[in-house]
Amino acid sequence: MSGETVLVFSEEAEAIPGLLAAARAAVGPGPGRVELAVLADGGGPAGSAVGGADRVYRLLLPENARHDPELVAVALRRAQEAANPRLTLVASTKRGRETAARLAGATDSAVSTGVASFALEPEGVRIRREVLSGNALGEEVLLGPRPIVAVMLGAPVPAVPPTTPPEIIDVPPPEGAGRIALVERTVKPAGGLRIEAAERIVSVGRGLRKKEDLSLIEELARAMGAVVGCTRPIAAEAGWLSDDHWIGLTGHRVKPRLYVAVGISGAVQHLVGMRESTVVVAINKDPNAPIFAQSDFTVTGDLYTVVPALVRALSGA
Repeated sequence: MSGETVLVFSEEAEAIPGLLAAARAAVGPGPGRVELAVLADGGGPAGSAVGGADRVYRLLLPENARHDPELVAVALRRAQEAANPRLTLVASTKRGRETAARLAGATDSAVSTGVASFALEPEGVRIRREVLSGNALGEEVLLGPRPIVAVMLGAPVPAVPPTTPPEIIDVPPPEGAGRIALVERTVKPAGGLRIEAAERIVSVGRGLRKKEDLSLIEELARAMGAVVGCTRPIAAEAGWLSDDHWIGLTGHRVKPRLYVAVGISGAVQHLVGMRESTVVVAINKDPNAPIFAQSDFTVTGDLYTVVPALVRALSGA
């Protein structure tokens, strides 16, 4: 719809180009505006590509406050008041969902997370979002002023350099201290894993007996030119791999050309994250594993026998 304003926010710089593109498509050609709120160090640059944004609000939060979704929501509300948007759009990440919920509570606005698509309509914002653990899409209309939508993003969208520099407005930090304190910082290595962009993935589940056996999966991935993924128990419960590798309903959504599921039973929560793969190969010793029903090729056998044999075959040994 023309003449509308959409406010975009994400704590993850990689998500901003995709959100800006979705917002621009929603407002359409003409006088519609897309405005962007970003976290920034005091006086520092926005820190992300702002191509497509008509205005940028820099939320000048102190470093320890950036980890507190409540304080982030307070700062974002100030940007929202200045922008007066028809819709506030955030990424449906863990922190994005937390911030969206707090902002909605503070402004008495409608909110929806896990949104697959949205459209601005005269009566409200029409959304489609996953229901029933991702097995169906429900359609709803968010009514009232300034609804908040947390949208799921697909593959990363390349940043578009701005044709004209957007107007920059600094939003001062909220007064008072939050309830979350920064205790320790661990620097993530540069060039960290972006599993959504991988064309080949070898993913492992609870069929793996111990952490040391991850070397088997890593060796297969190297032989295939693939990256390593995993199910929720491997990342969230056992802690054998970081959340960067976690594929599923509450993890990452992937669409590789080839997905190899090793020792994965096929719970619906995992299938949601990989079901758009072009070709799926499943390796499981249980002939009745649900993953087989979702696979193009199946291997019934113990991964401790099958994986080394695959590595040998791929390496020509």
